[in-house]
Amino acid sequence: MSKALPILVLLSAVLSLPACGGKVISKTEAHAPPEPPKPPSSVPMWLGNAGRNFYGTGPWSDGKLEVVWEFETKFITGRLHEDPWGGSSWPGQPSVDETRVYFGSADGNLYCLDKNTGDLIWSYKTLDSLKATPTIAGDRLIASGLDHNIYCLDKKTGALIWKYKTGFEVDCSAAVIDGRVYFGSEDGFFYALNLEDGTLIYKTERLGSMEGSFSVVDGRAYIGTERGELFCLSLSDGSTVWKAVIGADSDSTPAVANGFVYTAAENGVVYCFRQDNGELVWKYTTLGGIGKERNGIWASPIVANRRVYIGSNNGYLHALTADKGELVWRYKARGPIWGTSPVVDGRLVFGDKAGWLHAISAEDGKQISELKIGDNINATPAILGGRIYIGAFNGKLYCLK
Repeated sequence: MSKALPILVLLSAVLSLPACGGKVISKTEAHAPPEPPKPPSSVPMWLGNAGRNFYGTGPWSDGKLEVVWEFETKFITGRLHEDPWGGSSWPGQPSVDETRVYFGSADGNLYCLDKNTGDLIWSYKTLDSLKATPTIAGDRLIASGLDHNIYCLDKKTGALIWKYKTGFEVDCSAAVIDGRVYFGSEDGFFYALNLEDGTLIYKTERLGSMEGSFSVVDGRAYIGTERGELFCLSLSDGSTVWKAVIGADSDSTPAVANGFVYTAAENGVVYCFRQDNGELVWKYTTLGGIGKERNGIWASPIVANRRVYIGSNNGYLHALTADKGELVWRYKARGPIWGTSPVVDGRLVFGDKAGWLHAISAEDGKQISELKIGDNINATPAILGGRIYIGAFNGKLYCLK
């Protein structure tokens, strides 16, 4: 008998044994690779989320900017403005879900429009101009404005569920986290309300008037004040973790990225602080200016691609290095830039107060397209599925592609 035969018989027996669990392994099983996560299908609040770092989705086409539809608002005068206001004002980014666009208007209405056609679905009338981005929270909307109130509405019908009165105007856009509604007010307090019924959970000690919005990262809120301070607050109880001196009225929403907090102020300076302790890292001063405000900054910083992008009243969109605050390039618009400039798939999109909408390369600041749509654009665009939703202070909201 050949010596090789027992070895072959033994090998055959081993290969036929069942694997652990009794299954015979005859070949390698193929597993389908996991599907990539789907891009978000909505822009539910100011800059997309409580961290203020979701800027939108493409795809972009190679064509020029063009209007898909436009919606015209009414106009009103108010106790603080004798001239009529309409459309969207600073910082006014619309919120967008799968089928609808929601925006607060300077005419005092909160509007709900069909996303595809711009047709009115419902509107809710308040007592004065609305400027902040409405926040989508499940089947509810949170809105605020110059009449001192926070409104909670039914998202489907626009019916009022509850409202809460603060001590002054609320331009800050709320964030809804774990059943709480967070916002800062120009009465100087930062608030937490119960989403269910609008009851007060806490309000902080008086921090100073807060006109811009705030960013939430790792259970802490970062917000600037008009008296020139930057606060890091514990979201659980509103207590101050640290405070830094900006030195000028700050209306920007701070951006938090890679261990740093970026903000800007009406003195035309962009600042970078350490996230853990508020230590100043660098500052960059814009030059030149247009009008009485000169080089002041009302826009909020956008951090992407290891750069900080921000527009100024001097009419330039600046790209700075995020680590050192050094100028990479700047783009000259046709008027002051008060709105914020989201970055989506390598393009910056923003408006200027001369009424032009711009799309430029985030890499080198070269113009891709521009289009005049209004007399005064100081709001911020919402971008979803390659469509751009933005209001102008001429009484209109636009959808562009």
